[in-house]
Amino acid sequence: MKLSFRSKLFYGGGDYAINIMWQLTVFYLLFFYTDIFGLSPVNAGLVFFIAKIWDAFTDPIMGYIADNTSTRWGKFRPYILFGSVPALIMIILCFTSPDLSDTGKFYWALFTYITFTTLYTIIAIPVGSLIPAMTQDRDERTSLASFRYLGASSGSITVAVLTLPLVGLFSSPQVGFPIVVGCLAVLGAIFAFLCFFNTKEVYSKPYEESIGVKKVTKMVFNNYPLHFVILALLTTWVANNIKQLTVVYFVKYNLQLEAYFSLILLGVILQIMFGAYLINVIKHKFEKKTLFMIGTFLYVITDLIIYYITGYENFWLLAFIATFGFIGFGMAGVMAWSMIADTIEYGEWKSGFRAEGVLNAAHVFVFKLSVGFSAWLAGVILESTDYVANASQQTPETLNGLFVMGYIFPAVAGTIAIIVTYFNKYDSNFYEKIFTELKQR
Repeated sequence: MKLSFRSKLFYGGGDYAINIMWQLTVFYLLFFYTDIFGLSPVNAGLVFFIAKIWDAFTDPIMGYIADNTSTRWGKFRPYILFGSVPALIMIILCFTSPDLSDTGKFYWALFTYITFTTLYTIIAIPVGSLIPAMTQDRDERTSLASFRYLGASSGSITVAVLTLPLVGLFSSPQVGFPIVVGCLAVLGAIFAFLCFFNTKEVYSKPYEESIGVKKVTKMVFNNYPLHFVILALLTTWVANNIKQLTVVYFVKYNLQLEAYFSLILLGVILQIMFGAYLINVIKHKFEKKTLFMIGTFLYVITDLIIYYITGYENFWLLAFIATFGFIGFGMAGVMAWSMIADTIEYGEWKSGFRAEGVLNAAHVFVFKLSVGFSAWLAGVILESTDYVANASQQTPETLNGLFVMGYIFPAVAGTIAIIVTYFNKYDSNFYEKIFTELKQR
């Protein structure tokens, strides 16, 4: 079934919505905690890490609930409609600065961030689950994944370009951040509503009876293509999130270009978007996993060249070489989402029922787990290298720690992702065989 351009566009709008909220936390929340709210780097990283342990429970529960939902709007879309406003409120509270003791600040940050990530889960898992519910055509799924990635990247651009310049218009970051975050979150909620009203679940039929937890658990454990994709995603997102969490520090302290942060981030995201667009041009020429490995290899090799050969003293040389890596990451990101969608049919083939929500919950959980691990690691390294918030000059140990986090760790993680994906034997021929058998049942 071919989908209309309108459906694809506003499906991408759903990811635009959730990424505005999410990227605010990825790009700025760790920095906000350490340099504005006054948390130590270790405690700030610990907040992220504890929240992801909580997500280990909420993500599969939300996937299970969504799979057992039956409404006139479908299984997934109602959560997009009703979950957006509560998430909007909590993301604002994440960026407030109440006058508390050090212990009070830690628990305030922990409460607001955990509550936000729970509400984010309620929206994000249904958005991701819509791809296999909207179409069973592999090419259309790749196209939807591209629109999703473009929507996500557009959300990142909005956050990157507008946040700090708008915050700077206020008397202090403590005043500016919650107001600017609130305005951006309202914009996100509007696009969530547009996604709800302009998409339709075609292949997401309700079940006559509830799916048992035991059956769902068995289906997940027997879905070996999902295991390969999830492990590759975990390492890929660790690579991405370490870069995102530390980029504001790297630009401010290593490059000494804080005033140009928004423009630098805009350039990065546009390069990623070009990589996502490139997939639509070449998707018929290669297997999905091959495109994923090519994209991942590009950012691995560029990170290693920058760290071991060029360094960061010459900004324009750094920017030129990094371009190829960011294009590669855009390619890998699109294919990751598309490969996740294709594991739905394998699970149905093995178990006899579809569980889009649970399988996408595994993806969302891995994504958020990578953020928690990355933030914890960043906090530990900042603390161990004697990072001083708002210092005019950091120590050489701190600067090198930021350099390692931004380039060596992502290169190692990307290498693992390539190796894991290479051994995944779930290709287009296998998929077509499964799809044909499912249609005959």
